[in-house]
Amino acid sequence: MTTTGATAQLAFPGRSVQDLLAAYERALVDSGFEIRQRQWTGQYFLTKAVIGSKAKAYLVRRIVPFGELTKAGNRLGAEAQIYAWGSQAVLRVAIVPYMELFDRAEVFLLSQGIFEKIKDDAWSGEKLREVLGRLAAMGFAVPVHA
Repeated sequence: MTTTGATAQLAFPGRSVQDLLAAYERALVDSGFEIRQRQWTGQYFLTKAVIGSKAKAYLVRRIVPFGELTKAGNRLGAEAQIYAWGSQAVLRVAIVPYMELFDRAEVFLLSQGIFEKIKDDAWSGEKLREVLGRLAAMGFAVPVHA
């Protein structure tokens, strides 16, 4: 079972997949993420991005007391699918805690403790709201409850 993180699925009527992809990736970069993968699967664009350094997260977790509870001691991954659905572009995104040494989601109670999960889920939600806010600022209307 992986960590919950934060998720959203949004539709943008009258927008193209390419426009949404460009805006989403810009919002990620502006939020501190590094794009690691962009792939067309034949049905949708799959993107993966990471925030946080492997080395820094590892060192902070090993040297700083309770380093696993700090942002510096953790990393986040943003995984999204962007595709067309009729005349609208759809964004399905999950921002989840990533392991400090691997580009994979944390596994609750294996690579992540209870307090770390709570903190990681809160940070994931914060980053998702930041990315969606940046998308809204670029003209991609995002519902307030997202």
